Amino acid sequence: MTVTVDVVDRTGLVRDHGAVRGLVEAVLAAEGLSGEVAVAFVDEEAIARLNERYRDAEEPTDVLSFDDLPSTGPGDGPWPGGEAGGAGTSGVEVAGELVVCPQVVVRYAAEAGRDPRAQLGWTVIHGVLHLAGYDHETDRGEMREREQELLLRLDGEVGALALAESTG
Repeated sequence: MTVTVDVVDRTGLVRDHGAVRGLVEAVLAAEGLSGEVAVAFVDEEAIARLNERYRDAEEPTDVLSFDDLPSTGPGDGPWPGGEAGGAGTSGVEVAGELVVCPQVVVRYAAEAGRDPRAQLGWTVIHGVLHLAGYDHETDRGEMREREQELLLRLDGEVGALALAESTG
């Protein structure tokens, strides 16, 4: 099973790209999937623009998932401008991009009284599960249950995550 994970941090707030890569790899392994995933960390303005464009929500969010594999149904499109099923996706079961906003992750953690590291872990797991085909908006709680299972199972990987202090 081949897994490729690229991490791009446009915020300068993610301390260890290797830890992010390791968590994505661990989630895919737990799901028994191979894949190619890019994780982009962006600021609130950038994710708000994407959220408005692709979800008609005029606000920043913590994570967006964009599937690069061919569409399997209405509304299941690839990353805009991407080549669905293009070069490098032969035999890959998951391919896509997660766009994460660390500032929103930290805000959500504060609102929930949660450690930002755990919130970032949940956010990454949530995004990868979307790429793996889970959908909390249409399932009967399976995705939320799987998120909790993976948070417990991958505690070491989640614990290795770190954000810079100046995320506010």
